[in-house]
Amino acid sequence: MRVKSLLVIVIFATLATPPARAASGCAPAEDAVTVQLSGLDPAGDPLLGDGRRLRLVGLAPRQSPEEASRFDAGLSGFLGRPLGLTVLGEPDRWGRLPARLTIPPTSPGEPTLDLAQQLLRQGAALPLHEPGSSPCETPQKASVQATVTSGPQPASLTAVDGHDLAAVKAQEGRYVMLEGRIASVGERSQRTYLNFSRRPKQAASIVLSRSLWRELKRAGWTASHLGGKRLRAYGVLAGRDGLLLEVASRSALELID
Repeated sequence: MRVKSLLVIVIFATLATPPARAASGCAPAEDAVTVQLSGLDPAGDPLLGDGRRLRLVGLAPRQSPEEASRFDAGLSGFLGRPLGLTVLGEPDRWGRLPARLTIPPTSPGEPTLDLAQQLLRQGAALPLHEPGSSPCETPQKASVQATVTSGPQPASLTAVDGHDLAAVKAQEGRYVMLEGRIASVGERSQRTYLNFSRRPKQAASIVLSRSLWRELKRAGWTASHLGGKRLRAYGVLAGRDGLLLEVASRSALELID
């Protein structure tokens, strides 16, 4: 099974997240079109009846035969059923459309459900922190002393020590929970780096976009106060030497102490 390295754009979604409902702020997109799933392509991604391949936003890539089997089983109950499709961007390098699928109500008065959220609740997938993955997403508030995530993470993820070069490089291209103590903060014009070592290429680094760093600073995060803090981050390890974890949502970051 092909495991795809993603440029990590992250959002918080958990197994305990309630299903999306067609209520104020949670209604499916007005431009959603009705489609049907026909199965999975050879790489394990959802395939529409018209041949288009999807990447369901908010779901991490499957990284083992066991994860692929659970995803296949969870999705099988929705094959051939009418679903609402909302395309959220251009195809990625593998030709997959980033998209959201919604499950229409079967009778009057029932809620519209988000398919990705249902798969998470069933344990058929792991979450990928990614903006726009849930129509019921609400902004998180946090200070530098508090965690940024608002709920539990999947128990199946084992923390990777961001200071252990061999352990980090072994996980390149995989969705991980990365932990480490911030040794330095490098602020650049377009990116900010939360480095687990003062020496280049001696440990992992968390990469923040300029807009995210501004958002975090408004919430109380500063370069001077972050030094020595222990950080947990969720995403896919990539970049040169596989030592970078780039995030774009504050919900993928958690200060442990």
